[in-house]
Amino acid sequence: MKLYKSFYIIIGCVAAFCCSCKEESLTAEVPEIENALMMGKPQFVLPGAENNITHRLLGEEMVFELRQGKNSNQDIVAEFETSDEVLADLTKKYADFKGIGLYKLLDKSQYTLPASVVLEKGQSSVSVPVKIHHTDNGTYVLPLVLKAGGAEIGVQFVEIVNLETTAIDMSWTDRVPTVAEPRMVAIVEAAENDLRNIGNYMLYPYGESQPEKKRPLFDMAVIFSANMNFDEFSGKPVLAYNDNMKRILDNVDIFVRPLQKKGIKVLLSVIPNHQGIGFSNLDISNGRKMVKDFARDIYEAVRKYGLDGVMFDDEYADYPEALESVQPGRPMVQMGSFHFLIKELRDLMPYIEGQPWKDRNNIITMYNIGFYSNAMVGDRGWRLFSNNFDEIKKGEKKWADMDNYGNKISESRKAVREWVRNPENQSVLDELAGIEVGTLLDYVWNANYQRGDNYNNSAEGTTKTTWIAGMDGEVAKKKFGVASFEMSLEVEPYAKRLKHVTRFWEQSTPDGSVIGRIETRRSTLQKQKKAGQTSMIMFNIQYVPDTWNDAPFTNIYLKDYVEFLTGLGNTNSPKVTFEGTNYDTMKPSYLR
Repeated sequence: MKLYKSFYIIIGCVAAFCCSCKEESLTAEVPEIENALMMGKPQFVLPGAENNITHRLLGEEMVFELRQGKNSNQDIVAEFETSDEVLADLTKKYADFKGIGLYKLLDKSQYTLPASVVLEKGQSSVSVPVKIHHTDNGTYVLPLVLKAGGAEIGVQFVEIVNLETTAIDMSWTDRVPTVAEPRMVAIVEAAENDLRNIGNYMLYPYGESQPEKKRPLFDMAVIFSANMNFDEFSGKPVLAYNDNMKRILDNVDIFVRPLQKKGIKVLLSVIPNHQGIGFSNLDISNGRKMVKDFARDIYEAVRKYGLDGVMFDDEYADYPEALESVQPGRPMVQMGSFHFLIKELRDLMPYIEGQPWKDRNNIITMYNIGFYSNAMVGDRGWRLFSNNFDEIKKGEKKWADMDNYGNKISESRKAVREWVRNPENQSVLDELAGIEVGTLLDYVWNANYQRGDNYNNSAEGTTKTTWIAGMDGEVAKKKFGVASFEMSLEVEPYAKRLKHVTRFWEQSTPDGSVIGRIETRRSTLQKQKKAGQTSMIMFNIQYVPDTWNDAPFTNIYLKDYVEFLTGLGNTNSPKVTFEGTNYDTMKPSYLR
């Protein structure tokens, strides 16, 4: 076992969190930053981080300070609160404040505090050392309540996160993905599942014969999802996070770092949010300020939270479909919007030629399901990435005034056609023709999990006139994944057993008794194998209980993952196991 240990200091106690502690004389209110130096009472602080919420500290000894208050000059003899009841209550309040029911009160045997702290008259401050000893694996809190004469001076929270993983040969991150052992990607719904479980799926590529080759099954995990909202005040799209996303992103050291320490890349999913704004209708006028600002927001989020990249999912934008429906600030769908967004972000997160996978934190990917961004067939057949401007100008196929069924061209599609036809926009079209989106994206995963028929038709070919600009057949094999699978689970109401949701997993039957995929999972995998593609994605990986109906339960996914690998041609007897803590901090809906 290899033990990763990180220490975090949580500075100050938000007033709304601890004001309820008054019955124990623990007010623990954080001073306003601008007034911190005006306080007349002594302060118990961490130097350099007086007003921070979280502070990371390397090492096992923390040195706080007890400071004289401004215009105060008195002898102070202070000691720490030692009541188990008070400390346990503060631990619970801290967990409630953070929204994470993971924290345990650090046992007194695991730390050493000074018996008392003396700040003599005339001294401006005195050091207060706190020694943390070796702790068990897990997430702990040590509330430090310093009191003088029965009155509280200050409260600090020490958060200890011990990350444990079995020994892994990290050279696995240097591997070259193949069709039979592709890059495996897991999308995790943040509202219902603990992201850390993804890191506990282990692959033995050669089965039990070579256990030393063990490595994580998943190369990437995607946090689903940040929202693309429209801010009415600023008149531009912004990134927004619901409470579940905040829970993860505000605690990346708990939820994200364990995966990254195992070599797994963690991406942020970004999805529109029914507000009439999405990746395909960003205003490209005004120096493309809207595009540049949003690209900058995404870039800064990736950097702020120490993530490895982003995944675009162009669903749920509720794009305006007619000119009269356009709300203030929301343009119609327009050619070039997504092109320029991807280019701007790639400029901010450049790919470095020859950069090792283990060093990548600039990954840009796309989940190909949106109505407008790139689909080829059906009502989704806009193909805005194809750069096929002649077809649009001539009004052919989907761009004709009327289709073969007598349906008139939609106002939104007509607006794009007229914009492309306008000679004044030719310079922009020339610029777009040079943006090979396929070369800028690292991966594109086709959303065929339900139908299994590649309904977003990849049409990989040998020329650069394929479905995505600049992505010819050879590029597609490395970047494009046909096989994606919806992994949602449900409780079968009659047999009381746990199974996959039928419509995502089983093939439809002729008699209609099963409404599901139009082809078998094996057929879908064979398409990926035949195309020579080296990545695949699994959507909605959920928590699986250790027991079911009061009996041990074998994780339903373990057999699935082996089926995927063997279906792609892996003949090395691969084995997948779940190793480590099965985190059930968030119950998925099927268990509620």
